[in-house]
Amino acid sequence: MENLILFLKKRKIKYFKNKDIKGYTTIKIGGKVSLIIIINTYSKLIELILKVKKQKYPFILLGGGSNVVFPDNNSKLVVIINKTSNITRLSGNLIKINSGVTIKNLTKWCVGNKIGDLEFLSGIPGTIGGATAVNAGAFGKSVSDNLEKAEILTEKGEIKIVDKKYFRFEYRNSIFKYGKEVILNVFLQYINQNENKIKEKITSHIRHRKQSHPSYKCFTAGCFFKNPVKNNKRISAGEIIEDSRLKGFHDNNLLMSEKHSNFLINKGNASFRDLIDFENNITQEILKSEGIKLEREVIYITSDGEKC
Repeated sequence: MENLILFLKKRKIKYFKNKDIKGYTTIKIGGKVSLIIIINTYSKLIELILKVKKQKYPFILLGGGSNVVFPDNNSKLVVIINKTSNITRLSGNLIKINSGVTIKNLTKWCVGNKIGDLEFLSGIPGTIGGATAVNAGAFGKSVSDNLEKAEILTEKGEIKIVDKKYFRFEYRNSIFKYGKEVILNVFLQYINQNENKIKEKITSHIRHRKQSHPSYKCFTAGCFFKNPVKNNKRISAGEIIEDSRLKGFHDNNLLMSEKHSNFLINKGNASFRDLIDFENNITQEILKSEGIKLEREVIYITSDGEKC
């Protein structure tokens, strides 16, 4: 690890040793990791990942910290916080976006540049890299609807451009969600649109989220369960939970949002074990009462950097 720290010092890359990871996640759960490294530029991101791979350190690339939960125990993980931030308009109605660009900054940029058809992303937490890996979406659309291609770093350390088919997109899933390849840049299709129309859609979407979702000040990973399919139709996991006797379910450290039952909120002191037990209670009860097996949307990170 000292060799890696020397590498970071020489390049003046910001890092923290043996630091709690929970402060970098939206649900605020997790123990200490060996290193947390903050990366702001594309070139340094690639250089660092190749270095970490070569030295065989277990690592996780993290964006905004939503949709993930880390274990409580201390681990040897290297967590790279991706803050790359460039957005470029290309010919053919494409924009190239660094994977570390936050959704908030992307939608703001779209307004100023009259880039339409991406308003559905408004209010989604995290970065475009993470949103693409999990095929995030809302208001009837998902990232896969607009993605044309991506630049990735393979497990072997090769940089290449892949098309949409490579992702094997499914509902809230792609091969990148649990895989070890890294998304560096995404290329999204857009339409030219009036700035005021874009603003109106974004404002409407944000208003809806504020009315129907818990406050962003709450410690939550986002929607916890995928919306399941019943009778060939996708139905709301939140409504299933609300219609069961679990509505308002809580314990000493966790509770279900009163606004949306698919948001599990950490009251402030929840552990990873608490969350697993809470999840199991919900899934078992819904399976028993509704005959529906809820599938977790949130990613759990193991001590050795595996995603499950």
